Amino acid sequence: MIGQAFTTALRSIWSKKARSFLTMLGVIIGVAQIIALIGLGQGVKQSVAEEVTQLGSNVLFVLPGKLQNSQGGFNPAASVGASTLTESDLELLKSKPEITTISSVSLLAGTPTTPEKAALGTLTVAVDPGYFEIVTTMKLVAGRKFTDEDNQAQKRVMLLGRTPRQTLFPSVPADQVIGRTVSVGKESFEVIGLLETEQSTSLFGGQSFDNMVFLPYLTGKATNENVQIFRIVMKIDPTLDVKAYAQQIGELLKDEHSADDITVFTQDDLLNVINDILGLITKAIVGLASISLIVGGIGIKNIMLVAVSERTKEIGLRKALGATRGNIMVQFLTESAVISLIGGAIGVGIATTVGIVTEAKANLPIVVNLNSIVIAVSFSLGVGVLFGLLPAIRAARRDPIEALRYE
Repeated sequence: MIGQAFTTALRSIWSKKARSFLTMLGVIIGVAQIIALIGLGQGVKQSVAEEVTQLGSNVLFVLPGKLQNSQGGFNPAASVGASTLTESDLELLKSKPEITTISSVSLLAGTPTTPEKAALGTLTVAVDPGYFEIVTTMKLVAGRKFTDEDNQAQKRVMLLGRTPRQTLFPSVPADQVIGRTVSVGKESFEVIGLLETEQSTSLFGGQSFDNMVFLPYLTGKATNENVQIFRIVMKIDPTLDVKAYAQQIGELLKDEHSADDITVFTQDDLLNVINDILGLITKAIVGLASISLIVGGIGIKNIMLVAVSERTKEIGLRKALGATRGNIMVQFLTESAVISLIGGAIGVGIATTVGIVTEAKANLPIVVNLNSIVIAVSFSLGVGVLFGLLPAIRAARRDPIEALRYE
């Protein structure tokens, strides 16, 4: 019976190709959106995981605020407000022999400019020279990085990421950018190095590393008022237990502050928090995208109601020849399910194509895997069956005598 119903459904869909395609459109769009959005979330998670693991397992991150609740989940409210990290914290950590490399990260006000251009949206940060020994995802493509001597002397020097360099010096070869002058606020800085990275995300500023400008930490303090430390990153002795040492650092800073107002993250902690955040965002966006499937389901219901009216005589004839209510219901439910499945298959194809093109053209990974396909297609099938149920019941309840008389 199922096989016959499937064959009949395909014949009915093919006989009204244009109408069937328009009916599928909502399902196609919904499935494509769901798979693409789940894939985008997975792609960002994958990129972030690659970035964090490149830093090494012995890296610790100190952030202001108690960002983890008692269950280990993320508490975003704790990150709002002024930073609780201080110079004293930095000096205290520098005195620990187990910490091999350490750097503060401070946000600075001002937009990098030249007389002709402004790098709007660029993040200007002040870091210690050791920062570049910890964050190894950035590669020097021209010039040099600043040194401890540059930092101590508060030299007006600067490192440019790829995006501000292309904005400020769009047609200048990389080696000729070295030695140029860039202003931030009222201060002028000499460009001594250019950095680039293939990574699309950053854990240290919320933007791509390529969209950042770096100054020596003491230079940043000397040229900006009210500089706050908003991150401390460090590498510890690789022979130590990272989680145990992170807890030890947390207790040390808690005693120093007389309050539990900082968070020390290991690599695993950071990945878990980022995955939690991206997971919540992905679920919310996928929920919104599912509205397209609901709209598609309503379209399926309306078209199937029309089909029931158009095929009233066929229903009457089949009942007169012995078809039961169950046979009629299965036929129309199968048809609505097939419409959803075909729409879902087209949506999967579109999402896969978009993922390939986006990754190739925009370097934005969209991971289309079996899990996301199963979720999207199952949802679309469920919508098709749910919204096809009312027309199927209505068809099954048709009186055969009245149906045969129907004009």
